[in-house]
Amino acid sequence: MLPKYHRSTILLLITVVIGTALPGIVLGQLPATRNTIGARAGEERDDNGLQMKLGWCPPGTFNMGSPQSEADRYDNEAQVPVTLTQGFWLGKYEVTQGEWERVMGSTPWRGQKSVKEGPRYAATHISWEEATEFARRLTEQEREAGRLPKSLNYTLPTEAQWEYACRAGTKTAYSFGDNSAMLSEHDWWSGNTDRQQYAHEVGLKKPNAWGFYDTHGNVAEWCRDWYANQLPGGNDPEVTTEGTDRVFRGGSWRYRAGICRAAARRQDTPGVRSKSNRLGFRLALSFQE
Repeated sequence: MLPKYHRSTILLLITVVIGTALPGIVLGQLPATRNTIGARAGEERDDNGLQMKLGWCPPGTFNMGSPQSEADRYDNEAQVPVTLTQGFWLGKYEVTQGEWERVMGSTPWRGQKSVKEGPRYAATHISWEEATEFARRLTEQEREAGRLPKSLNYTLPTEAQWEYACRAGTKTAYSFGDNSAMLSEHDWWSGNTDRQQYAHEVGLKKPNAWGFYDTHGNVAEWCRDWYANQLPGGNDPEVTTEGTDRVFRGGSWRYRAGICRAAARRQDTPGVRSKSNRLGFRLALSFQE
C-alpha cells in the first residue's frame, strides 16, 4: 500500500491532468455529468440554459397512422410499421414566447391577430425555417456553454418521433382513448376556445402517459420531414426528398376534434408565417446521425 503522501501526490497529478485535458474544470472538482440516455419513458431533464423540460422517449416499435376503421381519418394516414432504434428527448411543452425571445431576440407574433402575449404562451407565427433556426442556435449556445455533448443535437422531431411521443404507447385515436368528448380535459381546440381564440399558456391541461402536454391541441407543431402523401415506415423513417411542403402534426385551438387525432397529418410551405397563428413547435433532443 502506498504511503499517504504518495497517494495524495498521485491524486493531485490525476486531477491536474484531467483539468488540463478538459478546459473549464476547477482543480479538485469534477463537473456534474448527465446521462444522455433516459432510464424510463417520461423521465424528465431540464439541464439546459432555458430550463426547458424534456421527456425521454425510449426506443420502440409502433404502427404510425390510423386504421381504416378510425373515425374522421384521411387517406394520407395509411398505417405503416415503424421502429425507432434510438431513444430521444422531446419537449414536454410547446416552445413558449419567452423561450423564443431568449434565443432569437424577436417577437414575430406581436401585432398579429388571435394572439395573447406572455412568456408561457405558446410561440406562434413561426415558420418551419425559423423553428429550424431556433433549434440550430440553441444547439450552438448549449455547446458553447458546455452543457450539450457532441452526441446530441436540438432539432425538430421527425414525423415518426412526434406521433410516437404523442401516442405514448397507445393505439387509440387520441392518447387518452377514442372518445373525443374528453378532448377538453387534455387540450385547447375549437370546442373550448369560443371566447379564447388564441394559443394558450402551455401545460394547463392534462398530459399524456409519458408527460407530454398539448399534443392534441393549442398549436399544431412543425416536424422535420418533407411532406409525402404516403407515410414513411421502417427503421427511423424521415422524408428527406425535397418537396414543396413540410409536415406539421397535432391539433390546435382552431381545429375540430377529428383534426386533433394522433394520426392526423397536415402540411404547409416551410416559409409560411402569415396564416400561422395556429402553428408552433416543440423541440427534440436527438442523437446525431
